[in-house]
Amino acid sequence: MQFTPLFNILENFDFDLLNHPDFKEDSVREEIILPIIKNLGYSASQPNQIIRSRNLTHPYVSIGSQRKKIYIIPDYIFEINGKPGWILDAKSPSESTINSIHVEQAYSYAIHSEVRVNYFALCNGIYFTLYSISKSEPLLHFPVRAIPGYWSQIREFLSPENIFKNAENIIKKDFGLHLKRLGFDQFEEMIFPQVPIFHIGQLDPNEFTMSAGVTVESETYIATFDFEEKQFEQLIDKIPTEAIDKLSIRTDGSRQVVKFADRIYFVNINAKVGDKMEENQQEIFLPLRVNKFI
Repeated sequence: MQFTPLFNILENFDFDLLNHPDFKEDSVREEIILPIIKNLGYSASQPNQIIRSRNLTHPYVSIGSQRKKIYIIPDYIFEINGKPGWILDAKSPSESTINSIHVEQAYSYAIHSEVRVNYFALCNGIYFTLYSISKSEPLLHFPVRAIPGYWSQIREFLSPENIFKNAENIIKKDFGLHLKRLGFDQFEEMIFPQVPIFHIGQLDPNEFTMSAGVTVESETYIATFDFEEKQFEQLIDKIPTEAIDKLSIRTDGSRQVVKFADRIYFVNINAKVGDKMEENQQEIFLPLRVNKFI
């Protein structure tokens, strides 16, 4: 029986060069990234075009009462028939592609209103890491040496014919994870005006939650706001009395839920990003903690 060798676009590259102090970001771009993107089917011309180092007209993201500047200009944007599909940023071998400021910066660029792609990647020559804007963990994270074994997965996500294939199945993005990725979890207070209340539920006798759609630069996110008894009392006169009475029942093991079917109530919220991830059958999300209802 004969086996077909795995396709290796980097078979002629000497990986010992990654240990050399002169092998930096520009070398990663030329020696490693360029063969990858060329073999994926991208080139300098349309329809599957490589756009290098595109500046943003408005290089900032505004969230609530805070504004954060975007410092990154990624090395590559990949456009299919003029529509951005994904971005890739090269790093030197000494820079991390996970759990670092580089991930935060690449994400902030990927979700910007002038870009709006579902995928962003970082490569430092040692590792290639691919992210979805809707997930907290990488979709792919592997040693570049192992690229033959991951090539089919890379193509499944990033080839021009596949890049938009699953876009319609990407679920609404969680607002808490969005804020954390942008570095807004460092702020103790953010003001969110006119947040609609559709329902409020008890998590525990003195712990409550609500969720709402939040629109930022015409992108919609799902925000979960958790709060305690002190904040609950601030909702008096903001929602109907019967809702307050039902949620005031304190029975262990019996959780109350109120839904507002007749009308929507709006509140101003002072909140911060929480520190506890939650998970259900569909997603992982990060609730915001309400400091107070205004």
